[in-house]
Amino acid sequence: MNENMELKEIKIIKEVFDEKRKIIGYAPEEMIEVSDECHPGGDIFITSEGELIDLEYQMKDFDESELMKYVELAEELYEKNNVSVSIYVLCPDTIQVTAPECIINSKATFNIKLACYNINPAYDALYEIKEKAAKKIELNDEDLYALLMIAVMGPKKDRRNLIIECFKIINQSLNII
Repeated sequence: MNENMELKEIKIIKEVFDEKRKIIGYAPEEMIEVSDECHPGGDIFITSEGELIDLEYQMKDFDESELMKYVELAEELYEKNNVSVSIYVLCPDTIQVTAPECIINSKATFNIKLACYNINPAYDALYEIKEKAAKKIELNDEDLYALLMIAVMGPKKDRRNLIIECFKIINQSLNII
């Protein structure tokens, strides 16, 4: 990930989730590697106190199964590093949230916060595909078609930047193959 994206995500964490702790940057790989059975997490940051913050982009309905994957991730990261884990989930206001707000009994110290936003669907698609490419997951035909449509779906004022971002993702995905 580039430094510009890192700063944007830190800003999202601070503003949307009212995070007061000092965030240093992305957490080192050795701290965030989890088992294959566990959700790999989104972009995971480390605070000046060594605590972990995972920023997730949720694109589908938030139900009990989705909540559980984040609980399992938090518990595994806590078990591995013995530090507090915060999982911040950002989602469009078009998804359904059916998971209950509740206290989860665990030996791990963690919290999970969900924030919904109202944004153009072009950005949702862009974030989802960008995250996939960043994790070096091969893009499928549906992803490539979405990249072609993003510039048309997005606001006219952002068209140039959206096209550039799409080209970057396509070039990045070509290097995966």
